[in-house]
Amino acid sequence: MSIGDMELSMSRARAEQLVVSLRSQLDVDATRQPSEPGGGLVLPDGHPLWEQHTGLDGHRDYPEWEADSDLADAEAFYQPVRGKAKVFFDLLIDHPGRLLTVDDLCRLAGGDVFSGPRSIAGAINGLYRSHQASGRRYPFYWWEGRPTSYAMKLSVAELFRRARANLGL
Repeated sequence: MSIGDMELSMSRARAEQLVVSLRSQLDVDATRQPSEPGGGLVLPDGHPLWEQHTGLDGHRDYPEWEADSDLADAEAFYQPVRGKAKVFFDLLIDHPGRLLTVDDLCRLAGGDVFSGPRSIAGAINGLYRSHQASGRRYPFYWWEGRPTSYAMKLSVAELFRRARANLGL
């Protein structure tokens, strides 16, 4: 990118981090297409942005979900999830690797499921028991900002997609 006499060059990964940071600071998203949640940005599992999340206690000291060995645990996590927590969780499963803002989640849920950030925070509280019983980190990440964004790694979304299908839910 060139601005006057200045030129800025960076890796794609760093540029994506910068977009997320600017989004949260400016409370706008100039790159997002209205029909495309997460601005079309899909984070691969190894992307450095996953490590810059603000999940804190829900992630610290807990192991990551493993797609190859955690199917039974994923089924046990998913099975009791109900209500708004299920809507929230299913949206992340169905949009793997995408950064979904509060506005995206409200729009994608349709109707009056979520009214805003507090409603989504309440939905996340509905996942607490499953999280504690699993002994694993929350299966999604979040980045606080204006707006806050949420995402689920591609491999974890696939694991929970399989769990959901096995349960017939």
